[in-house]
Amino acid sequence: MNLAGLLKKRKQEKKAGVREWLPIESIDARTIKKKDGTHVALLRVLPVNMSLRSDGEKKRAVSAWHEVLNGIKAPMQVFALGRPIDLDAYLQRLTDMAANETNPTRKKLLRDYSRYVSGVAAGGETAERRFYVLLTGENAVHAQTIAHEMATSLTGAGLAASLCDGSEILEVLFAFFNPDKAATERMGALGTVLPPIYDF
Repeated sequence: MNLAGLLKKRKQEKKAGVREWLPIESIDARTIKKKDGTHVALLRVLPVNMSLRSDGEKKRAVSAWHEVLNGIKAPMQVFALGRPIDLDAYLQRLTDMAANETNPTRKKLLRDYSRYVSGVAAGGETAERRFYVLLTGENAVHAQTIAHEMATSLTGAGLAASLCDGSEILEVLFAFFNPDKAATERMGALGTVLPPIYDF
């Protein structure tokens, strides 16, 4: 066997190893199909600032969320994904605005604000946290039904929640498996690139 053939064989073995390790069989329009045949629906839940609520509102909110979580009988996992925010494009826009500004007062304000944002970005304080609930069902329809029920219940309890589609699921998986690239790289307009079902 020549060197090119040997390298190709090793590359294929490496790919097979990663595929065996991942519990994912495929990703469809709304769910992840696992290798055990079950399906997982992802529900994105927007955070709420509890510091802005009174003590009574906090107790009511926690009680309502507790009821929602106790009402779900399917396997469930809460998942928080932290990802840094890339502010390079925003800083460039501020710099361009300051360069084109003719009013000296506005120009100074834009430069000062640009320095402030640069300091925040350099300090590593620019990160967002996204929250997801992973719900497992026997099949895709079951998983989606559970997710819709939970989204409705969470909305009634004062939280905004939405079911993730295929491109959002791929973006979450990309950010989870590539945390170092999550700030600077995006999956892009996946709906136009991928077929309706993506098999690994």
